[in-house]
Order: sequence, then C-alpha cells, then structure tokens
Amino acid sequence: MILLTNGDSWTGGDSPSQTIDWEVTPTSEYNIIPNFGSDTNMCDHKTTHKFYNSQIWPKVLGKKLGVETWNCGRLGASIDRIVDTTMYSIEYLHSLGKKDIFVVIGLTSLFRYSAIKQVKKKLTNVENHLLNQYIPNIENLEMLVKRHVYNIINLQNFLKMKKIQYLIFNCFDAELSSDFESYNLYQDIDLDNIYNRDFKPHFREYIEDKFNTNWGKNDEYFKSSHPTDKSHIAWAEVLEKYIRSNYEVF
Repeated sequence: MILLTNGDSWTGGDSPSQTIDWEVTPTSEYNIIPNFGSDTNMCDHKTTHKFYNSQIWPKVLGKKLGVETWNCGRLGASIDRIVDTTMYSIEYLHSLGKKDIFVVIGLTSLFRYSAIKQVKKKLTNVENHLLNQYIPNIENLEMLVKRHVYNIINLQNFLKMKKIQYLIFNCFDAELSSDFESYNLYQDIDLDNIYNRDFKPHFREYIEDKFNTNWGKNDEYFKSSHPTDKSHIAWAEVLEKYIRSNYEVF
C-alpha cells in the first residue's frame, strides 16, 4: 500500500516552522513526488530533499499506518495544482508498478490560483494568493467558491474511476465551509470521503483547541501561521485514528 499525500505548505512542510537538512536522502519509507512540468527532477535537492528531517503529518502518518509515503505537497499550492498533480502522481506511481494507493488531501485557500507568468524569458507556473497581481478583476467570490468545488468534484470522480480510496480535509481556511453552504454546493460533493463530512478547518482548529493556542502566534505549535512539527505529529495521530475507524484498507 502507498500513501499519496498532497496539499500546500501545511502538507509539504515547506514553511518557516520546518527543519531544513540538505544532506538527507530519500528512503524506502518517505519520498517526494517530482515537480511535473518543470525543469526540476527527483535529484534536485531544492525540491526533493529539503524537508526530509521534519516530522510533517504525511511522513508521520505513513509510519503510523506502516506504509510507504509519497508526498506531493508544495508551498503556495492552489486547488488547481493539488488536483492536477494528484492525478499526475497516481499515473507516475502506476508507472513505477505501485498500484495500491490511498490518497489524503489537505485543502488550501480559495484565494490561490495557478497562473502562467513570464519569468526571465521563460513561462513559469505561478501559485499565488494575490490573485489580482496576475489576473485582474478577480472579485467574484461565487466564481472562486464554485471553482474550488468543481476541482474537488473532478478529483473525486477521477479517484472513483481509478477505484482509489481517499480522504480530503480542510487545513486552515475558515471560510470554506460557510462559503460552500452559502451557494448550496455541499449537495454536489460526495461527503463520504470528506473528514467529518464538512469543510471546517479541522487541522488548524484541532491544534488551537488542544493546545490552547492560535495560529497567529509564534510558539511551539505555530510559526509564521504554519504548524510546527509538534502540531504535525498531533494531527497525524488524529488522521490515523480517523482512517483506521472509517476505512478497511488499513
């Protein structure tokens, strides 16, 4: 069984709260998916080996479940990137002969968008939550909410077609749940594989409630609005219990 994870920095670990070790190499237990469609590859230390020493939740969860983990999370990832690279990652793992896959996705903010920008005479895929910097007049909240939901539905349909079990949860965006409800979009989503059947920011809220903290603080649980290793470990324990209670695959 392979655990495939995807999301933004709350999944990839690419944040100020994680420990950097450039010398750590991949192991048979934990690997990072290559950057599809870019010049980087599996041997690029800047994208592949940077955060192997950090106890981020994908790495901890894989150990607790006793499976090999492949992480596709990246700093600043939009929902577009998360969905696209999850699909690519599954095909990539299949090409390696790894067919038995369980997917866990940590959702990101509504206000991130994949855009193409010219950087030093090259077209580069940009992930940015400052939408108006790249796409003028993005002020229609309903459009952003529907785009988020349709991406989730597309991913669900793909995973169902591939007969892959999965779990999706919201990392930190407090507005997702209410926005989905405002536009009556819950009815379009298969909630059976959504954590607690809702889109509340369970990762952030669990850490805040359990340790009496706030993600705006810089303490042992959050740094620069990102969870520290302590928080990642605590959330991995929650995910392990949830998965073992709701899925027969483990």
